Amino acid sequence: MNNLRRVQKTSRLLRGACTVAIPVIPIGLAAIWATLDWWLFGGGEVTGFRPWVGGHVHVPQPIPAYSLALGFLSSMLPAGLMVYALWQLRALFGLYGRGQIFTAENAQRLRRFALAVLAMTLASPLENTLTILAVTLGNPPGQRLLSVGFSSSQLVTLFMGAMFLVIAWVMDEARELAEDQAQII
Repeated sequence: MNNLRRVQKTSRLLRGACTVAIPVIPIGLAAIWATLDWWLFGGGEVTGFRPWVGGHVHVPQPIPAYSLALGFLSSMLPAGLMVYALWQLRALFGLYGRGQIFTAENAQRLRRFALAVLAMTLASPLENTLTILAVTLGNPPGQRLLSVGFSSSQLVTLFMGAMFLVIAWVMDEARELAEDQAQII
């Protein structure tokens, strides 16, 4: 019983963290894109956050507003999926916080979270491609860049999403087994 109380307390804290993170993600991305010129050509040197600087990507200065808007929209592809994943976790932690551990809804929320993580991982290379294209769109023809890439971190995230999908499946099977056994007795 003491463990259940700890699960409930921790779940309430995690639900609160998800609640805070959900609006912070799009607002934070909007703030970064709205101030990208500063990050790239000003204060970014102090903070160390200077994407595309020092590499092979020539970014026009100042970055045109349409490039910033397109960059924001492209970054919202995986971010929107992340918000959806956090929404599912928020609901799952809410169930745990109420002491509902093995229910069909728990398995469904975990499955949706896993699918969102998988989709987010698959959307990430597209987002990177569209972002580089967006920030170089203001360059003259011949100096625009199209870049496609995958990283090992995306493979790890893909594996984690698949792992959570299997865990959700096992949880649902365990729930069904427990329900079947409860009906026999």
